Amino acid sequence: MGDKAPPPPGILESLRKLGRTGVALLQNRLELFSVELEEQKVRLVRVLVLAGAAIFLGNTALLAVSATIVVAAGERARLGVLIGLSVVYLGAAVWAALALRKELRSAPPPFQDSVAELKKDSTWLNPHN
Repeated sequence: MGDKAPPPPGILESLRKLGRTGVALLQNRLELFSVELEEQKVRLVRVLVLAGAAIFLGNTALLAVSATIVVAAGERARLGVLIGLSVVYLGAAVWAALALRKELRSAPPPFQDSVAELKKDSTWLNPHN
């Protein structure tokens, strides 16, 4: 019967607890942001390396194939062959540019998860809005 409930924590202790919670929440969000930043950096490097390799190897192959076709076509047909190859390469370049644009637009926006978490936090902290 001598058990007394401990006194309720004071306002100062409640503020400290709220501060610790806020700092933990901020730390969590910053960690998520840093993970997403690292993912974006890795993706960018991968895209740049692959694009560089594709451009270099593609240009080398096109030069070799073009030279072979022009030489094999004979002297009379060289101008027509060069014009035809130019049209084909121009069409391929337009296709590649459109495919690259589509790829870049289809990627999810950077830091999408961080923004979603911050919106959830805002909604939770402001239930009247």
